[in-house]
Amino acid sequence: MNIYQFKQINGFAHLVQKQSNTRHLSWIKQFGERLQTEITQQLGAQAPALLTQAIAQYQAAADHEDECYLIISKSELTPQIAALDAERDTKYVGLKSMADALHRIGSAEQQQAAGQLIDLCAHYKVDISERYDDETTKMSQLLQELQTETWTARIETLGLTATVGELLSLNQQIKHLIDLRNNELAQVTPQAMLQARAASDDAYALVVTIINALAIADWANGSSHYDQAVARINQDQDYYLKNVFAKGKGGASTGTGGTEGTENPGTTTEPGTTDPGTTTDPTTPGSGGSDSGGSGSDPNPDAGDGME
Repeated sequence: MNIYQFKQINGFAHLVQKQSNTRHLSWIKQFGERLQTEITQQLGAQAPALLTQAIAQYQAAADHEDECYLIISKSELTPQIAALDAERDTKYVGLKSMADALHRIGSAEQQQAAGQLIDLCAHYKVDISERYDDETTKMSQLLQELQTETWTARIETLGLTATVGELLSLNQQIKHLIDLRNNELAQVTPQAMLQARAASDDAYALVVTIINALAIADWANGSSHYDQAVARINQDQDYYLKNVFAKGKGGASTGTGGTEGTENPGTTTEPGTTDPGTTTDPTTPGSGGSDSGGSGSDPNPDAGDGME
């Protein structure tokens, strides 16, 4: 381990906290598996008691978060919401594409109406990658304006009356199902998922801080007993930054950063298998140099802080 490339724990942890419940839990479970294979199994009795206790605390927190998430993700309404949302997204993208096309090649009247529609969509900032309830709220505001007398005429000019009607119907159905699911999830006490995530984050920060400290204390002749664990975890972070956290919707809605979806809560994505001895650049986000530690408050969520 190059001690001058030691990285702190804020940036990556801050980014983890912003993820949906599904992706947050996926990382928490992935990190827990690395602790088992790279620390518990590799070091065995050589692992200091302080680290062993911290890992036990982490695993308990991760298990509790998993239990809370399973309650949320078992809702039979989630797949219905996801299917309707996919249809709504397709219709909305089609509406914007038609407006873009008519703005370029339509009649003078259509070009004017299309330009106004493009501006209106930009104003309401509907984002199809957002949480379902956030997208639904913004879509409702947009559709409410599109139903006014002024906009009804413009939409008719653009030939989008049917599309707007379909969007309105889909949006109302999604809102109804979200409300039903929220009522169904009343068995999850308020803040339960948020508290479970926070406990995981705290335990995560503690484990990584201890590993980093032990790696420095153990460092001699250019290496330590924790080099492989640090390198593997940095690789996992690299993979999650590029292939998991960069994705759109996914995860159940209860809790910080939650976005609804149909991802499997019981599985984690297998990271890449690059050379475990490779050190990572502490200044480049997404290159393995994002911290594998806990609940820091770095204001830049893309900061590439890692363990080593």
